[in-house]
Amino acid sequence: MKKRLSLLMAILSIFFLAGCGASNAENKDVQIIRVAFNQNTEHPQYLAMKKLGEDFERETNGRYKMKIYPNGVLGSQTEVLEFIRTGALQMAIVPTSSPEGYSKDFAIVGAPYLYDDIDHMSRAVQAGVYDKLFKSANKFGFEPITIYTAGERNVYSKKPIDNIEDLKGMIIRVNDSPTYIKMTELMGGSGAVMAQSEVYTALQQGVIDAAENSELVFRDFKHYEVSPYYAYTKHIVHPDVAVASTEFLDSLSEEDRELLYKLVKESAKYEFDTFKEKVAEAKKEIEEKGTKFCYPDSEKLREMVSPLTESIANQSELTREVYDAINELREEKND
Repeated sequence: MKKRLSLLMAILSIFFLAGCGASNAENKDVQIIRVAFNQNTEHPQYLAMKKLGEDFERETNGRYKMKIYPNGVLGSQTEVLEFIRTGALQMAIVPTSSPEGYSKDFAIVGAPYLYDDIDHMSRAVQAGVYDKLFKSANKFGFEPITIYTAGERNVYSKKPIDNIEDLKGMIIRVNDSPTYIKMTELMGGSGAVMAQSEVYTALQQGVIDAAENSELVFRDFKHYEVSPYYAYTKHIVHPDVAVASTEFLDSLSEEDRELLYKLVKESAKYEFDTFKEKVAEAKKEIEEKGTKFCYPDSEKLREMVSPLTESIANQSELTREVYDAINELREEKND
């Protein structure tokens, strides 16, 4: 409790100082949209949110100005969602596990093997597949307004993973998620939960056999030094969500709110395209560092994990609607 109170006081201090600086601005009626983000300023999600803020400021003739606080300075993703709910913050980018804490229906957004690739997820976002699900969170004081991708998650190890049998018995680091742990078991391994900061040493010392994440994380944390085999298991296309305070959304005129939704969707397309470019760059870099790429049968893995995905899809009528709509987008591509 003391820690959260101290954090809230720190946030209020930041906002107070920002307000003092803004008081001398020519236009005193500018509304500041404060956004919490836990990654750096080079991340595609930051760049997309920055673009959204600039576009919204321009289209509203400067009536709104966005201020993004990167690198987790406003607290953990769980904490910032609480500040969103109370209206202390206007927006944030958080993992889908954050709204899932309020409604289990949000588990469908990041279900294993739900998407073929990043493009498949992007099509779902642009088609408005999640809109009804997003609106269902209003009763909690927040609304997810779009999805930004954090990339495709794949398994990497000290040894090649050319066949799905190679995963059998592997201890694989995963996020602290029952879904991830169950998914790993269905893939033939066992999940080990640990902080990202501990993964390098755990791989190096053999505490775990493998980990799973995007090419960007694999590169940025230099995991290629201790796990030179990167296998395209394609088990997760990772979604994060941009969430807004319902108090903030309700304060907007209908015209401004519709404009925000339109620009948010455009920013999502920009983020997906930018992330793909960053992945291509990272893949080239890790290959130059000696990484070997493996291609196990991801379709077979999809079949093995399907009972878990189906159970998530069947949690409610709403999750089934989302699941079916995403599958239809897959079929449309194949037609």
